Amino acid sequence: MESKKQHNHYSEEFKWRVVQEVLSGKFTKEEARKVYGIKSNCAILYWMRQFSGNDNYRAGGEPLIEKSTVTGMKELNKNAQRIKELEEELNRERIRADLWQKMVELAENQFNIDIRKKFGAKPFTPSKSKKGNK
Repeated sequence: MESKKQHNHYSEEFKWRVVQEVLSGKFTKEEARKVYGIKSNCAILYWMRQFSGNDNYRAGGEPLIEKSTVTGMKELNKNAQRIKELEEELNRERIRADLWQKMVELAENQFNIDIRKKFGAKPFTPSKSKKGNK
């Protein structure tokens, strides 16, 4: 029985993400290949050439993609990382707010006191009789 070479088909989004991670310095081509289980030794290099816009890369010369575009891609990657960090921070703050809410509820129930201001409550005003005693 002959063994057929298995070709893995990766989505364009996956290829783009891997190329961006290599270009940003997060991984080397070899590290990305191992992390994502890409069996081909040259797939990432091929994808990088594919996304460069230079169809005839064997002829040499400069790729059609400009340095400013690569810089823009790196900036987009930094922005995406920052968004991810902010989303994680927001999630932590939501958990913290929920925890605080539960603590207030428990304290109110356990000590039978109102900690939160009720909607429509009148503001505190000192009585006039105490002002006259000073």
